[in-house]
Amino acid sequence: MAYGLPRKHTVKSVLHRSCYNVQEPWELALLTKALYNNIACIGVPLFEDIIYGTPFKINPGKKTEDVLLPTAETIEIEKAYELKHLNEIELQKNAAEQIQSLLKDKKIGLRRPLPPKK
Repeated sequence: MAYGLPRKHTVKSVLHRSCYNVQEPWELALLTKALYNNIACIGVPLFEDIIYGTPFKINPGKKTEDVLLPTAETIEIEKAYELKHLNEIELQKNAAEQIQSLLKDKKIGLRRPLPPKK
C-alpha cells in the first residue's frame, strides 16, 4: 500500500464528490449494504465467486482472423497525416528557437541599478 492512501481515501473524501450525502455512520452502513445487494443482483463474479473458488466462464475474445486489417489506402492516408503532423511540430519548434534567439539579443525590461548604500 502506498504511503498516504489511508489518509487520502477516507470515507469523507471518497463521498465528497459523489451524489450521496452521508452524515451519519448508519447511513454509510445502509449505503454499503445497498451497494453489495446491487452487485449481488447483477451477478458480477467479484466477491463470493472468487473467494470460494467457484469457476466462472470467461467469454473468448475476437481472434486476429476475425478482425479486418487496414487497407493500403488507409495506411497511406494515415502516413500522410502523421508526416503533416510531424512537419507542423518541427515548424513550431523552429519558430520558437528563432523567437528565443531574437529575444536573447534584445535587452528588454532591465531594472535601473539600485542607488549605492551609505
